[in-house]
Amino acid sequence: MKAFGYDHNGGPDVFQEYDVPTPTLKDTDILIETKAFGLNNFERSQRAGLFGETTKQIIPGRDVAGIVKEVGSAVTKFKPGDRVVAHGHHAYSEFATSSEANTVIIPDNVTFENAAAIVTTGVTAYKGLHFFGKAKPGQTVIVKGASGGVGSLTAQLALGLGDEVIGIGSSKNEDYVKSLGITQYVAYDKQTPAEVLKDKADLVVNSAMNGASSDEDVAMIKPGGIVASVAHDEPSSDKDVQFNHIAPTSEVSDVEALQTIMDLMAKEKLSIKVGYVLPFSAAGVVKGHSILEERHDGRVIISREA
Repeated sequence: MKAFGYDHNGGPDVFQEYDVPTPTLKDTDILIETKAFGLNNFERSQRAGLFGETTKQIIPGRDVAGIVKEVGSAVTKFKPGDRVVAHGHHAYSEFATSSEANTVIIPDNVTFENAAAIVTTGVTAYKGLHFFGKAKPGQTVIVKGASGGVGSLTAQLALGLGDEVIGIGSSKNEDYVKSLGITQYVAYDKQTPAEVLKDKADLVVNSAMNGASSDEDVAMIKPGGIVASVAHDEPSSDKDVQFNHIAPTSEVSDVEALQTIMDLMAKEKLSIKVGYVLPFSAAGVVKGHSILEERHDGRVIISREA
């Protein structure tokens, strides 16, 4: 099968097309014929060597949407022909694998491209809000990075709980964030969020790049509140604040997160901004990773239909 990967670290142009064997299924595996896959910053960092030197052929990718081609003998919830989205393995290829624990059906009115766009972002947003943020209905929730993939989904999920949601981002993204149903928005390039929103929130979810400005999060949270952040460092403060680092966890299943998001998308109560849909080719992947190197607007998707 056709696959896109690399055997050494470097820039986007290290990607090349390989001819590799179609995966042999274990009893619990699902074989997915890839129709679209999403690109993530983790894969950009992995390719660049930030997690260590690559010494063998790598076919990356977790975010896959497509059609079930074959299932293992222990799989009972899916059958060949099903349209599915998964937090799978080796998505940068004609066929990817997943399991029942990280795969859900795509509703008929959701495209493969949109489904692929919400996998990592959706799982992160759902777990960040519900597990790390311990969100409850009726709270005031501030979302930093509200125009990004994780932030926009977090904001929409919080709105679905009945929370008052306040978005923070740049002024150029205000119209987009408000189009999601958020009525209050603070543009950090026009106002100082820590001053405007002092002691305002029960929960702050910081999904901005690298969890920027953690000290600001503490200023905006009420005493006794929770900050859930993608930041690695915890700010120093005497304020009564619970600070939780958003990180991969199995305490909440991928299926729970993906199913909730798919259901909301089917009802047109949740959306994701897809900025780029690129061809299913080595050139498409190189271009996609080049886009990841810059500040970009919307998710980057590789599609068989592009």
